[in-house]
Amino acid sequence: MDALKPVDTPTTPARRNPMLADTEPTDEELHQVMLEARDVARQRKAFSDAWMHEQLEKAWREARTRDGQQID
Repeated sequence: MDALKPVDTPTTPARRNPMLADTEPTDEELHQVMLEARDVARQRKAFSDAWMHEQLEKAWREARTRDGQQID
């Protein structure tokens, strides 16, 4: 498994190999993952909110039509 370990040179510090099971993510990696997760959650919420609004509008129109009331 020595082939998977990063090489440490005097000018370049060893880089973490994310494929090794015993490594922990860096703060920067965690930060990036959290930003991406936040963006996905915001997109899903916007889609969900739009869908919910559409469904409520549809139900309101159907109820008004069913009750024979004029739709404004």
